[in-house]
Amino acid sequence: MIILENVYNEIKKLADESLAESWDNIGIMLGSKTKSIKKVLVCLDVTTNVVNEAINKNIDLIISHHPLIFKPLKNINFDNFKGNIIRELIKNDIAVISAHTNLDSAKYGLNDYMAKILELKNIKIMVDNGRNDNTGLGRIGELSCEQSIDDFVTFVKERFNLDFVKLVQANNKKIQRIAILGGSGGSFVYSLQDVDIYLTGDVGYHEAVDALEMGINILDIGHFAEIVCKELIKDYLENTNLSEKIEIICSEVEKRPFEIK
Repeated sequence: MIILENVYNEIKKLADESLAESWDNIGIMLGSKTKSIKKVLVCLDVTTNVVNEAINKNIDLIISHHPLIFKPLKNINFDNFKGNIIRELIKNDIAVISAHTNLDSAKYGLNDYMAKILELKNIKIMVDNGRNDNTGLGRIGELSCEQSIDDFVTFVKERFNLDFVKLVQANNKKIQRIAILGGSGGSFVYSLQDVDIYLTGDVGYHEAVDALEMGINILDIGHFAEIVCKELIKDYLENTNLSEKIEIICSEVEKRPFEIK
């Protein structure tokens, strides 16, 4: 029998707890370590739709990238969406594990995975954490051949299945050396190494204006680009000794929160 602790121990091998940022909340969010696990659902966010999907599919465990509980809860009010999510999870005996910035920084974690989706070569750490173990936030790498900015934007949209992106174009240089950091990485523009373009999400107005002043191209691919975490986690777990004893599926109900009108 596979229990929750067994699954989490495998997750820690991929994304050690010590890699998490100090402000983050990771690990077993909900459930007993001894709970029996037969069916796992992997998602980006633990939303009402995802929880309903989990209930309908008889899921024992949800593994999410973004934490179920991030900001401290002062109460669990069932009339509040977060409180209702927690109630439904408990009522249906569904456990939750979240692997966030520890997965971002892991050697073979989310940023490494995103860099490989772009087929980057000579991949290096973008933000050195001083551990000397090939872990840290973001990645820098090179395309096999340089591209125009327009061609590169099209390439990125195809690789990440994006309907739209936001470009901060400071120059017309050819694109070959790339920096990428999934999630909210706008603040790193001020300490960025020399690259032709920086891919991240949630870039703010002032960060975009400052990037133009500094001559840095940014492609805002959105926070939802991290949805590729589902395949990363699923593929990883299917290559562990748990794979023959549990079923692992990806959520099919998640969608981008933004629409272009």
